[in-house]
Amino acid sequence: MRVIDVLNAPWAIVPDKLREIQAIYATHLRGEKIDIKGIEAKLGKPLVNNEQGYDTVDGVAVIPIDGIISKRMNLFSQISGGASTELIGRDIRAALADPDVHSLLLQVDSPGGTVDGTQVLAQAIHGARGKKPIVTYVDGMMASAAYWIGSAADAIYIGADTVQVGSIGVVASHTDYSRREEMLGVKTTEIFAGKFKRIASSHKPLSEDGKGYIQEMVDYLYSVFVADIAKQRGVDAETVLKNMADGRIFTGQQAVSAGLVDGVATMDRLIADLNAGTIGQQGRKARLAALNAALQSAPVRA
Repeated sequence: MRVIDVLNAPWAIVPDKLREIQAIYATHLRGEKIDIKGIEAKLGKPLVNNEQGYDTVDGVAVIPIDGIISKRMNLFSQISGGASTELIGRDIRAALADPDVHSLLLQVDSPGGTVDGTQVLAQAIHGARGKKPIVTYVDGMMASAAYWIGSAADAIYIGADTVQVGSIGVVASHTDYSRREEMLGVKTTEIFAGKFKRIASSHKPLSEDGKGYIQEMVDYLYSVFVADIAKQRGVDAETVLKNMADGRIFTGQQAVSAGLVDGVATMDRLIADLNAGTIGQQGRKARLAALNAALQSAPVRA
């Protein structure tokens, strides 16, 4: 994928992180090299993303989902830290097949990431329900694409009242480099077939037709996102739109009240409960019934 395509692709991520990613790639587009050695010296550690795996704690596979989410490991995940949906999916399949693992715990701290690859992973997790209990534990943040993935588990718990959850939405951007090219004495002529093939080209200002095309794509992906959350959380799409999916970040008990998560618990407590069989698949119907009753009777506090 070209650098400009990465910048213009749909994202499900908190705005600050998207701007950080865009800045990284903009450096490349200017023809500048990112000083990897300098960044390593500043951080005091090498920028190496080893292939992730999982640790088994008392029969529970703890699978990390940390940092910016992308389909594969790449430049921004090397610099900012990140998680590959392909590698997470591999680890989940391995844990499901591992005879020493009776339950899975997704340990999430992520601002979200690319739309590409996110739904596939969420569907894989949702489809694995019933094989072994799967619980999501949030330590820090679970936003946008991370929530899309984490909400596919049997249950979701946050580690503290300061944990941030939500930012449900999709964003795409258009970058117009025509003025910069003009200043450099460069003129790009694109040869294409098909009305919409280059309707939002980065070599010219964005037209109304181009803006409408991008908006239509974003609206569609948002509807898919909302529908998946409704299915995964056991509520209807109207409830998701009303209480969860307006792009806000919910903190602590706000996320519980909105139905985004099921409660507050430490990771040690969740592992103990998974070992005792008191969390996960067991009691899911009762939990969903209580959740639906609460959403119908109580307004969401902002």
